[in-house]
Amino acid sequence: MRLRLAALAVTALLAGCGGEDTPDAPTPSSAAPESATTDEPEVAPYVEVGTGPVGVTSADDGPVWVVSSGSDQISRIPAGASEPDLVVDVRGTPLRAVAYGDAVWVTSFRGEQLARIDAPSGKVTATLDTAAGPEGVTAGFGSIWIVEQDAGRLVRIDPRSAKVVDRIDIGVGSRLVATGSKAMYVAAFADDRVLKVDPKTLEVTRSPKLCSGPQGMVELDGVLWVTCTFADRVVSVDPTTLERTGTIAIEGLPDSITAHDGRLVVVAEEGPRLVVIAPTSAEVTDELVLGAESALYDSANLDLAVSGGEAWVSSFKADRVYHVPVP
Repeated sequence: MRLRLAALAVTALLAGCGGEDTPDAPTPSSAAPESATTDEPEVAPYVEVGTGPVGVTSADDGPVWVVSSGSDQISRIPAGASEPDLVVDVRGTPLRAVAYGDAVWVTSFRGEQLARIDAPSGKVTATLDTAAGPEGVTAGFGSIWIVEQDAGRLVRIDPRSAKVVDRIDIGVGSRLVATGSKAMYVAAFADDRVLKVDPKTLEVTRSPKLCSGPQGMVELDGVLWVTCTFADRVVSVDPTTLERTGTIAIEGLPDSITAHDGRLVVVAEEGPRLVVIAPTSAEVTDELVLGAESALYDSANLDLAVSGGEAWVSSFKADRVYHVPVP
């Protein structure tokens, strides 16, 4: 995601992508206030956070952390709380985060940094300079992994020393990284492909073109599932051959995806909307509209985390994070 800060809001530079044509982005709608009237749509429960929230993370059903790109901060929300109990400044347009052990790692896109935050105290305990455009971040195989979108590299970091262990060339335009059972996966958004990276040899395998705008990824029961934002679908991929094996239609720009209790949970930007999929039958079993926001297209992203049986979904336009029990 390419963000440009304005005086009162965060907008974005359109990132190029291959495949199908991208529709024109709609005019942003105003966020619904908390006190609803008869003319306002009902929305799911939410917690207000800073401007332009994108990344959401949680570990072991602990507190939820929400990254607000426009206000340069990350907020901690304990279970059952109606507001954050801690706000940490993270300069440079923070985007994504991953909770790992007793720390939370946050990428700063414009600041070209990765920050390590001590989860109990909220203190920044380390910062690591990166190359251009650090975006996706995750933990896997004992390491922290980040995607340098504009530098075209996947970077492996030792979480104890906060030092770079490996740098892997993957090509400009990749965004998110996910951990599988035997490999790391990278969404090559600009190229309509998924990359598989062997954590031992660092060998990179590129898939055929899968769909327009591959974004979120999760491996479940030996299948890799990928959201295709511009194609309005979720595709299943063989993790060995990286060939597409199935397609599920999801309207409204599917963005993030996770696995919970043997099911797939997807967030579509229009709404946003929570969609639950049974992977064995590849059918949508539940849908829940959370808000009244229009789709983002390529101006920003939404993120998703599950903690304590609740799905937490960021809303970039409404400056909030929705939370509902997983249907």
